Amino acid sequence: MQRASPDNIRTLRLFSGLSEQEKDNLIQAGRTRRYANRQYLFVYGDQVRLFHIVCDGAVQLFRETPDGHEMTSDIIAAGDTIGGAEILQSQATHRFNAIAVKDTAAIEFPIAWLKENSKRYSILALNLLTMLSRRGNTAMIEAEHKATMTAPQQIACFLERLCILHDYDPHGFDLPYSKTLIASRLGMEIETFSRGLAKLHEHGITIRGARVFFDDIEKMENYACSNCSISDTCQEHELLRGQLSRPKPGRVGCA
Repeated sequence: MQRASPDNIRTLRLFSGLSEQEKDNLIQAGRTRRYANRQYLFVYGDQVRLFHIVCDGAVQLFRETPDGHEMTSDIIAAGDTIGGAEILQSQATHRFNAIAVKDTAAIEFPIAWLKENSKRYSILALNLLTMLSRRGNTAMIEAEHKATMTAPQQIACFLERLCILHDYDPHGFDLPYSKTLIASRLGMEIETFSRGLAKLHEHGITIRGARVFFDDIEKMENYACSNCSISDTCQEHELLRGQLSRPKPGRVGCA
C-alpha cells in the first residue's frame, strides 16, 4: 500500500474511480489533525461525530477488560479509515477506544459528509464497503487461525500481511509497532508471542530484535500456509512470494 499523506490523499483506494474534480469536492470538507504518540482520537462510549482517514502513523482500536487488560481489535495503518461502519450503521457511540501508537496525522470529516456523499457518489460508497468487507474477512480468517493454528503459525501469517500492507522489503524490515502491541493485536500474552517469534527461525523467518527476515518461503508455506483454508487464493502470500523472487537490494542476479 502506498503511504498516505494529506498531499496524496487523492491516491487512496477510498477515492479510486472518482474524477479529480470529484475528489477535490470531497476532500475540501476535511480537516487535517495531528495526534502525538499515545494521544486519544476518541474513547469508548464517545458520540460518533467524525469519519477519519489515517494519513500517516497508526491508530490502535481496543477495549479494556474489567481487570485493566487491553484487547486490541485492530491497528489502523496509513490509508485506512475509522468510523465508517459506525456511521453507516447509525451507531450513536464508539465501540472502541482509538489511540495513536506513533505520531499520526488524520483527515477528519463530519459524519454528515460521509452520509451525504455516499448517496451522491456511488463509487465512494462501494469503495468504503469494499474496505470494510476486507477488514471483516481478515477478522474471520484470524478467528479461524486461532482455532486451527499454533501461536507461531499465527504470527507468521500476521508478519506476512504486515510486510505487504506496509510495502516492506521481505528480505529485511523493522516491525512498525511494539511487540507488546502486536501480541495484543493477535490476542496473545507477550510471553507466548516472544516464544512464538523464537520458534519461527526453524520455519523460514528470522527475528533479530525488531527486524524481520523472510529467509525461506518454502519452509514458511509448509509450516503456516498449509494450515490455512485460503492458502491457494491468499493475495498477500502471492505478493510476498513475488517480492522474494526479486534480487536482494544491492545484488545482481538471483537472490
